[in-house]
Amino acid sequence: MALSQSLRNRAVVIEKYITLSGTAGTNVGVSVPAGTLVLAAGVEVLSAVPDVTAYTADVTDGTTVFANDVSLDAAAAGTIRVGTTAGLISTADTVDVVTTITGSPGAIPARVFVVAIDVNESIREGTEVTRDVLA
Repeated sequence: MALSQSLRNRAVVIEKYITLSGTAGTNVGVSVPAGTLVLAAGVEVLSAVPDVTAYTADVTDGTTVFANDVSLDAAAAGTIRVGTTAGLISTADTVDVVTTITGSPGAIPARVFVVAIDVNESIREGTEVTRDVLA
């Protein structure tokens, strides 16, 4: 039996609120299960980022960089930066924000997110109901 569209896996947004440290390094992001195809990923700063010499971020699982060198320098509160490099998470992992900073911006509250779809075999099946059985 072919699966109907309503039984197939759908794309979802997985998000986590984090605090980006004021120094360069890795900020742990969202947990993503095995067998997930990440279609896009990004970061939203929730407060204004000071103007420093350089403030960039990569959104990555350590293997694939989904958003590469997005600039957060002097970004206004609510600014969303997105990358559209797709990649498969084959084993459960986190998608983190790795920052490169020159200057002292201080800690910045942020939201990291991925647009993803579970590409494992669909386990939901259609079932017959009484009205489907011919008398």
